[in-house]
This record gives sequence, structure tokens and C-alpha cells, in this order.
Amino acid sequence: MKPELSYASSLILRECTITTVDGETLDITDLVVRLDYFESISLPTIEANLDLVDTGSNIISSLPIQGYEDIKFTIATMGEDDGEYEEEYEFKVFRIHSRYMAERFQKYSLGLISKEALINETQKVTTILTGKPDGITRTLLTDNLQTSKAIFTDPSLFKIRFLPGKKTPFSIIESMRKKSVADESGKKSGASSSTGEFQKASGSAGYYFYENKDGYHFNSIDRLNSLEKNPPRELFTQEPNHLESASPQQKILDIDFQKEIDILSKLRMGTFSNVICYYNFSTGAYEEYNYKLQDSFDEMEHLGSQSGLGKGQAELAAEPSRIMSVLVDHETWFDGVEVASPEKPDGGGQNTAEFPDWQKNYIAQNISRLESQNNQQVLIKIPVRLDLRVGQTVEIQIPNNIPTEERQPDLYDPEHSGVYLIAKLNHAMSPKEAKGNTHLTLVRDSYGRPDDTSNVAT
Repeated sequence: MKPELSYASSLILRECTITTVDGETLDITDLVVRLDYFESISLPTIEANLDLVDTGSNIISSLPIQGYEDIKFTIATMGEDDGEYEEEYEFKVFRIHSRYMAERFQKYSLGLISKEALINETQKVTTILTGKPDGITRTLLTDNLQTSKAIFTDPSLFKIRFLPGKKTPFSIIESMRKKSVADESGKKSGASSSTGEFQKASGSAGYYFYENKDGYHFNSIDRLNSLEKNPPRELFTQEPNHLESASPQQKILDIDFQKEIDILSKLRMGTFSNVICYYNFSTGAYEEYNYKLQDSFDEMEHLGSQSGLGKGQAELAAEPSRIMSVLVDHETWFDGVEVASPEKPDGGGQNTAEFPDWQKNYIAQNISRLESQNNQQVLIKIPVRLDLRVGQTVEIQIPNNIPTEERQPDLYDPEHSGVYLIAKLNHAMSPKEAKGNTHLTLVRDSYGRPDDTSNVAT
């Protein structure tokens, strides 16, 4: 009897095939007992894991499975209005693990990964790369990795000239994303006037590079945190016991707040306030820049309604909690006749160089932005939802856990409910049981719901 899509967690494995490097294709649908699919906003590739119980075919030897085989599978789940939603996935086998054998029985797992992730390990880039980070990212994906997948990039500021030093494409993109600044009119950050002992740096920067089911993404943190540019994909609710109003596909089955407040860790990382000491060994210039998150809070996009740092955090940010040193080298790899540095003390400042080096102005902002992005981290379990992707946002509603008569009319927690960014995703599926769940790791940098005023502020 074939399984049916009868409830929110229902799924059907329509087909699963394996194709050898010689082109031989075999249907292994009946061997699959467990299937896990993974996405992460901090990884440049999607992954999956396939658990097989092979009692008669012994395809691990008879095929044989030796790595780099194509795996394709199609999953059907409940869609809107009790319809059907279907997704097809393609991977390469990159490892065999957890193999167990008994009399006339064996079980093993296949590790699956994107083809581009394997090709990436074979590509060592030697040619000089020129352009803006988003353009270089697109070139590396299309020319070096030969991907046919969709590529989504946010425009970035500042042309660069990059000597790759035989690094892989993913390594190059990873090093660029930490220094990239979104090209948004009216939002320019950088060093400003002297304030006592330190120069003052302000603004927002930082990008994520990741792959999801839709393709590759090189996105700025500010765009991902913008309710206008990245509105919530869905509303999920953990309902109070006396309510049954949410759709079964929108119910939160379990919720686990994995991270909320860790001031000590943030202080050690310099999230609230830091000083970076720069020594330019091309010119001998030494400078110190102080960055305070509070000064740039309003320039950043936030998923919560919090208007600033908490009072205690703001007090602790009065003095820098982390001091870092950076060696700056504007000229060694610059072959132009102009001064590479945009700074007047270095002889620049006229903006005549095609590739001025702005890294000094944005290192502190990147560190602070990436660290503050995970102020809140929550793991939720919902019925399987194959339409969700990392990089999207969702809104969650969490019950207000105080007596009913005191919480009216607000049934839901006004600070911890709200919009979150999907940072990790796992579809955990059991084809033999015809059911599955989606586990979402959600993050955001501030408290509060979009239409309310958070009480967490200075």
C-alpha cells in the first residue's frame, strides 16, 4: 500500500536513483530508511545524508559505490490547501560511513554534497582578480566552478585587485566577504574625526556566502536583516494550550532557545566596543581606531524593534573590551603609480587610485556585526517544509508564560516573539514511516516584534 499525504508531517519519497561515473543508473528507493538534508548560512555548499539498508542487492560492492556517483531523489509533501508540494534534489556521493554488517544484512550511510564543492578542491586560482567583490564572486562560480545554478549577489562597494595565491574559489570568496561593504546610497561608513585618544570608526559591513536549494548567494547582512527587502516567508506559532487556531503546517512542535545573553563572550570578542591598532609597514604610519556598536546601531538593519543596546551593554561599551592589531600593506601588491591608500597621512586622499585600500575602515565593523548577529539563537521543530531556505526570514509567536488574566490581550511574548533569520536548516525525513520534520536554527541581533516597541534599550 502506497503512503498518502494525509497530515502536516507526511512525505513520500517518490524516487531515489544512483548513477555511476560510467552512466549506469539504479533505482534505490526501496533501500532508503532515513534522509537528512542540510543548509547553513555559514557554509558554501548544501549537504545531505542517506541511510540505506541493503539486504540483497549489495550495491556497495556490486555497483560498486566508489565516490562521485550522482544521487537524485524527489520528495513530495503537503502543500497549501492540502495540495502537494514536490522538490527534486541532486548531489554527488563524497563518502561512505557508519557501515554495519550482520548475517544477510548490512546498513550504511552515504554522505552527499554539491558537485561544485568537490570541484572547488581541485581549483587553485592563480590569475589576478579585479573588480568588486560581488562581481568576483560571480566570476569564480561561473568560470572556475562551472556552475549552472542560479547566483544571487548584493552590490558591493570598492573595486579591489586581488592576488589569489593559489587559493580555492570558496577560500577567496570567504576572505572577501569579511571585508565587503554593501553598496547602499546614503549609507557610507568609515573613519571620522578624531575623538581624543582614538580615531572613531562607524557604520555597518559584512556579507554571507552560502548555497541553498535556490542556488548561490553573496548577500549583505543588512539586506538579510531588512524587513522590507527580506520579509518573513511564514508565520509559525507555538500556541497556548487552549487555542487551536494555527494551521497544522504553521505550528511549532518544539522550541529551544540555544543562546540569548552572553555578555562576557561579547566583551571578549569586542562586539560592543573595540580598538584596532593599525601599522602600515608600507609607510610606517601607526593609528588606533575605536569602534562602538551603539554609535552605528541606527545605521544597521535589525529584525527586532530594539532601538539600541541594553543599558548594561551600553555602560560596558564606554571603554573598549578588546584591542586588536592589524598589519596594513597598501603598496606591496599594488602596481599602479598612484598611492594605494585613500588616507591623507599616507599620501593619498585624492581618490585617484582605481583600487584604494579601504580595509582599515571596515574591519572593526565586520567583527562587531558578525558577532552581534547571533545575540538570540533559537532552534524550532516544525512539520516538514521543503519550501523554506536559509537566508529567508520567518516570524515566530511564542506564548506569554504568565497567568491568563494578566497577559490579556497579549497572548504572545512581546520580546522573544518576532522575526528571525534562518541560519541553519535540516529536513529530517523517514521515508519508510512516510513522515518528516524540519529543524530551523534562527538568529537575530535584537529583541522585539516588528510592530511593537521593545523594552530592551538604553
